[in-house]
Amino acid sequence: MATLKTILISQIHVGERARPVDEDHALAIAGSMVDRGLINPITVRSTPAANGGATPYTLVAGGHRLRAAELNGWDEIDVLVVSTDVAEAQLIEISENLFRNELSALDRGIFVVKFREIFEEKHGKIARGGDRKSKGHGDPLIFAPGKHLSERVQERLGIGPKTYQRATSIGLKLTPALRAAVRGTPAEDDQNLLLKLASLPETEQAGIVGALKVEPDIYKALDILKPEKVKADPQDAIFDKVVKLLQGADDATLQRILDHIGESRDLSFLESAA
Repeated sequence: MATLKTILISQIHVGERARPVDEDHALAIAGSMVDRGLINPITVRSTPAANGGATPYTLVAGGHRLRAAELNGWDEIDVLVVSTDVAEAQLIEISENLFRNELSALDRGIFVVKFREIFEEKHGKIARGGDRKSKGHGDPLIFAPGKHLSERVQERLGIGPKTYQRATSIGLKLTPALRAAVRGTPAEDDQNLLLKLASLPETEQAGIVGALKVEPDIYKALDILKPEKVKADPQDAIFDKVVKLLQGADDATLQRILDHIGESRDLSFLESAA
């Protein structure tokens, strides 16, 4: 159940956010709100005891809109008060932020994985085990009949299997060090590159982190790490072809070849002696 009302901004406790407020983005929203007002109310939940009762509401979603209202000097703001616990509030916050245009491919991956973790914690831990049965719990990967963890998350976020798979690959398989190294670079929003990096072993990811300390450009750093191509010896190719041909030769032909090689060597000897 949700209730629409207007409250004092000073009554809202912000707390720790999944995504920090970008001041430049908040300024842009503030300018729009001056002309058009607040189109979408922010979402809060009732927390009467927060800060000794001084902030009876806690922000759930709409951090940039709240900051924009503060920048505009507003005392009050329209809110949607929802009845939810802490875990559900986090899920709502992540859901709202997940597919905004300014969200990078890296953050999208991290958010999907975070959403999945919170969802799992809220509905109970899920054991690994494929289709094996867990005593008294049925399929360990199912929350409800026919609903696997991935399907439930996709349903809540409104995304398809491919988007879910790509996002979780990035969020789960990129090491924290490599995430930090690419943040703020063009690679942060290059989904194909992030998937490629995520597929690498942790040792190779660590090597990339080291290379980025010398060459900040991720694309150039990857070129540096590429092993040099060993030039093929043309004589090896000749040898392979000859061996393949000899496999089909009979004894008489093999003898002719040996005689030819012997004659060629003798001629070479005579020519060099001359």
